[in-house]
Amino acid sequence: MRLPPLLRRGDPVRVIAPSSPFEPELLARGVAVLRDRLGLEPRMRADLGARARYLAGDDARRLEEWREAVADPDARAIFCARGGFGASRLLPEVDPAPLLERPKVLVGFSDVCALHAALNRAGLATVHGPVLTQLGRAPEAAVAQLEALLLGGAPRPDPWAPPAAGAGLPGTATVRAGRAAGPLLGGSLTLLAHLCGTPFAPRLDGALLLLEDVGEKPYRLDRYLTQLRLAGALDGVAGVALGHFTECDAAGVRGADVVRERVAGLGVPVAEGFPVGHEDANFSVPLGARATLVAPGPGEEGAPRLLFDGWWAREGEGAAR
Repeated sequence: MRLPPLLRRGDPVRVIAPSSPFEPELLARGVAVLRDRLGLEPRMRADLGARARYLAGDDARRLEEWREAVADPDARAIFCARGGFGASRLLPEVDPAPLLERPKVLVGFSDVCALHAALNRAGLATVHGPVLTQLGRAPEAAVAQLEALLLGGAPRPDPWAPPAAGAGLPGTATVRAGRAAGPLLGGSLTLLAHLCGTPFAPRLDGALLLLEDVGEKPYRLDRYLTQLRLAGALDGVAGVALGHFTECDAAGVRGADVVRERVAGLGVPVAEGFPVGHEDANFSVPLGARATLVAPGPGEEGAPRLLFDGWWAREGEGAAR
């Protein structure tokens, strides 16, 4: 797995809209965080705000924008403006090779998980983190987490201590006790189900699976997990970390309860309550890099936690500027 190099203050970064159109005011607030809080230099095309029905411009515009961002010799990262829908339409034309040769970090979540999945499968680690229309309202702790992952400064994870910013994330409860390690993969449950059976679906055997979602009724969450299980996509998963399931309750049934019950049947360590997903407090996590899931059992101290041990294993060519 190639790890993109850490950023430095003053680095140019590209802003792209590979999915749905966005509210300009929300984007401006996120761009201000990049510039004023993280010290980065955002660059974007003049047609970033294009609209074509429910897309941020037609496929040709969005694909050209992606290729320009990847090819930009000065840009050190690619930040996505918004999720929604549309990134998966680009996947057949997304070539991971230039990013494997000269890694730069991709940041986003929700629909951006389609790009994460393709790049992770090709061998590049990415960051599941706020899109820019969300970043402007993120709490300070979530911004500090993103800053630590991108610019460094986080201590190496201590398996017995609460994670410091950038070193990992705490959860709230153990679903099935145990400890597991592997590449952290996943994100949007909906996207994972929709990628199932395509060449871009992540290989989850031996992986830690991260799941979150928004606006899906409980039976749909059940359907997505059932599809993944029937397809064999969850065979060999090492552990599961559950994030936010926002606006996923209906008719007295909580979506989070349905997901918890379904993944508990996998027989692997499972913990929930990680602050990842469609809430303002969407904390960033590295995808593709090795992580450790600690789900304490009865009598064991500490909260559940994800530790980003592999993200800080930058050695040799994988971390070169």
